[in-house]
Amino acid sequence: MLKLDINPEDKTIDLVVLLRGEVSPLQIHIGHYEIMTGTESGIKFSQIHTSREWMTELIQTLAPEHTANFNYAKLLKIIM
Repeated sequence: MLKLDINPEDKTIDLVVLLRGEVSPLQIHIGHYEIMTGTESGIKFSQIHTSREWMTELIQTLAPEHTANFNYAKLLKIIM
């Protein structure tokens, strides 16, 4: 990971990663995230766009929203 920016007010995440075998970095923008602390603990991501058009299209087609289970979401909610 080369860069990570989390905006807790707008609930957005921007990150830049360099994938193994790639020459140029991949930029990822998560337009909305939600930390869930109820019966399902985790982080829900949506409105995901990348610097590679084909990857954005694939994400929009297969998983426009994604929930990552995370047992310590309550702690994350305090930090963010």
